[in-house]
Amino acid sequence: MAKHGVEIRRYLAWRKKVKGKTIPVRLYEIVYVGLVMLWSKMGKPPLSRAINEYINRAEYKKELMSGDLFKKLITEIKETPCEDKTGYYLANSRETLSQKDLKQLNNEKELIIKELMTNNKVERYQTVFKFCEFYQSWALAKKSIQAEDITKQGNFEIHPELPLKIVH
Repeated sequence: MAKHGVEIRRYLAWRKKVKGKTIPVRLYEIVYVGLVMLWSKMGKPPLSRAINEYINRAEYKKELMSGDLFKKLITEIKETPCEDKTGYYLANSRETLSQKDLKQLNNEKELIIKELMTNNKVERYQTVFKFCEFYQSWALAKKSIQAEDITKQGNFEIHPELPLKIVH
C-alpha cells in the first residue's frame, strides 16, 4: 500500500467524521476517494492523467461499473441498525440514516452506476470529473463552514483544502 502524505491522511480522517452528507454526496465521495488514492499512488500527476488512468484500470469495471464499492457502503450501513429499527447509526459521524434514506441511497446508486457503465472513454472521463467536481463543491463548502466554527479551529482534520483539486 502506498504511503500517503499528511494532506491525504488529514482528508481521510475528516471525511469519516463530517456530518450532513446528502445521499448523492455519500456516493460521489466513493469516486473521489478512489481517484485521490490513485493520484497519490501515481506521485500526484496532473488531474487529466490521473482520471485517464482511473477510468482505464481493471478496478474501474470491477468496483465502479459493477457497483461493488457502492454496495459495500450500503452493506456497512445496514450492519448498524438503530435499536428501535427506524434507521441506521453511523458511528463515525454520529448520524442516523432512516429507512427512507437507505431506499434513496439504493436508487441513487443505480442511477450513478448507469452513468459510470459507459464504454465510451470520453463519457467515462466526463462522468468521473462531474461526480468529483460535485463532491469537491460540497466538501469545500462544508470545510468553509467548519473553518468559521470556533469549536473546530485547531483540529487536525480541519484544513480548508482538499488534497486533489478538480478544475478544468
